[in-house]
Amino acid sequence: MSSEADIIARLAREVPSRIGARHPADVPRGIGDDAAVVRARPGRDWVVSTDAFIEGRHFLSRIHPADAVGFKALARATSDLAAMGARPRYFLLTLALPVRKAGAWLDEFARGMSRAARRFRMHLIGGDVSRDEHMHAAVTVIGEAPRTGVLTRSGGNPGDAVFVTGRLGAAQAGLDLLQREGARALTRHAGSYFLVRHLRPEPRLALGTWLAANRLASAAMDISDGLSTDLARLCAASRAGAVIHAASLPFALDDHLRARRSESPYQSAARLRRALHGGEDYELLFTVPRRNLSRVPARFRGVPITRIGELTARGTILLVTDGRTRKLRALGWDHFARH
Repeated sequence: MSSEADIIARLAREVPSRIGARHPADVPRGIGDDAAVVRARPGRDWVVSTDAFIEGRHFLSRIHPADAVGFKALARATSDLAAMGARPRYFLLTLALPVRKAGAWLDEFARGMSRAARRFRMHLIGGDVSRDEHMHAAVTVIGEAPRTGVLTRSGGNPGDAVFVTGRLGAAQAGLDLLQREGARALTRHAGSYFLVRHLRPEPRLALGTWLAANRLASAAMDISDGLSTDLARLCAASRAGAVIHAASLPFALDDHLRARRSESPYQSAARLRRALHGGEDYELLFTVPRRNLSRVPARFRGVPITRIGELTARGTILLVTDGRTRKLRALGWDHFARH
């Protein structure tokens, strides 16, 4: 049976953690002490967020590979830093898991988390481990930003244009595929864009810091629970409404599945539903004042940027589809709603 020390050693061996002599100057104490010590720099703010990843709620062990669980646990939390325009630096991991997952499964989990940490240039500096019947992880991420440069949800104004990055609905389509075909989908559709976006999402870190540094966006957040739900949150924080044009939404398509004649992901109604309400895309949703519109590129480092509507003075959020206008209900993910 693995001990607590064994589990910590397994994680530290795989995940970038700056243990012992490898501590950088700004982390004199990390894993191995009762708490981490991080030295702040003048003129910079720490940006901190936390995110839970729970077996049976956010992932299913029978269909989700352990390495994807590790990658996604860190990516989900790091997306909050992208939404604020912060550069990721460190993270803490609180991990509870059953004994049966404390060996090979944990090693795969750590490898996936290591892949994410190296991609996002982050280091594990502490946390906690415990035993439970089901696996759940709480990841606290720490980023930094110039003292005057963070993005928030509350700065939007009527007349500002509404933009999204990437393609919407891919993660939900990937989950649908896994739930429909089970773990065999991982081999049958190994090249699927939908599966990649569901299992290993990419926070839009470079774009977030670029928006903040150039002061282009008036408000921003990431799309974690679905466009309809997260847009409602941004509008509430900015005390505004919005008009969204369905024809402008950047739908996620998957040529790999289309070549295999899996037609259902391409039905227009399903596409629209996933784009509006599907969660876990971790794209950026942001607003731009009219004076800055000419400075917004169509793509940023290969990532599409699409204008989908505008903020209004009314608190209602409207969707225009085929010339008809209706109220857009927030039907994305809510932990306390009935699904």
